[in-house]
Amino acid sequence: MIGDNSHLSLLSQTNVASLDSTKSIQKRLQCSICDYCVDEKDNSAFATFFCNVRAFREEKFQVWRCPKCQTIHCLDVVDLSHYYAKYPFTQAVITWPLKILYKNLHQQLAKHGFSQHHSFLDYGCGTGLFVNYLQQRNFVRAYGYDPYASKENFGDATVLEKAPFDYILLQDVIEHVENPSVLLAELNSLLAPGGYILIGTPNAANLDLSQPHISDFYNAVHVPYHLHIYTRNVVEFLGKNQGWEFVDFFDRAFHDTPWFGLNTRAWNQYQRLLDGTINVVFQPLQLKTALLSHKFLFYAIFGYWLSLHTEMSIMFRKS
Repeated sequence: MIGDNSHLSLLSQTNVASLDSTKSIQKRLQCSICDYCVDEKDNSAFATFFCNVRAFREEKFQVWRCPKCQTIHCLDVVDLSHYYAKYPFTQAVITWPLKILYKNLHQQLAKHGFSQHHSFLDYGCGTGLFVNYLQQRNFVRAYGYDPYASKENFGDATVLEKAPFDYILLQDVIEHVENPSVLLAELNSLLAPGGYILIGTPNAANLDLSQPHISDFYNAVHVPYHLHIYTRNVVEFLGKNQGWEFVDFFDRAFHDTPWFGLNTRAWNQYQRLLDGTINVVFQPLQLKTALLSHKFLFYAIFGYWLSLHTEMSIMFRKS
């Protein structure tokens, strides 16, 4: 989760918006990567998705894909603080399945040398669950920061003064900000020479905007929270613009694993059994409902191998 507070002026910089004088609503009509401008009157350029957060389930938003760089943009500029006020991710707690998933995330970092003596920053850490996971495993120099959090809960920007960090995690953050280059430049200033940064984000190349009713796609599009969704090529381009060296690519999210039920397609199917919102993931598991569903059991077993690869992670190294 990413936010405003002292860093909002940086994170909200945009070549986005043109103002609709009749509705007084700002719209993202210009691609933030390649400056392509979409024709607002061309209805065929837009797809409509509903919000997958229960409190805003009845609200719909339009998105469009840049034909030049394939970046997906959420058309309407909204007051995100209103939508984050009822964000279900704040209800997340450490559970045994989450520990398995975090072990997978830890291994992605450890593959490139991450160990207990390194300093680590989870930027946009939400409630800091992964930081807590690491700290419980004696990673004493693991820190988290989220501008949307209160100062008592990872919102204290003074933690950034502990820079430079050997490793930085940017998990499900870059798609939440208006200007990714501004954010990455800030992180570059926090990253130690020779340090690594892991960026996890949806993969625009594998999102089918013609199927907005399918949770495999509407979860990743995640309107209106995801402002811009990028392809692998674009994220690599953004990283190289910071002078970073591409190191590794993971073609799925850390929470897409071979473990029974712990894969993206199984969770998406479980959502469809209930009300279709992501809120169900953060509520007590309705085990009977899940186990009585043949489709859920199918994806619980085979979902990892049938992945649609709607998410990705890219590792960079600072020279």
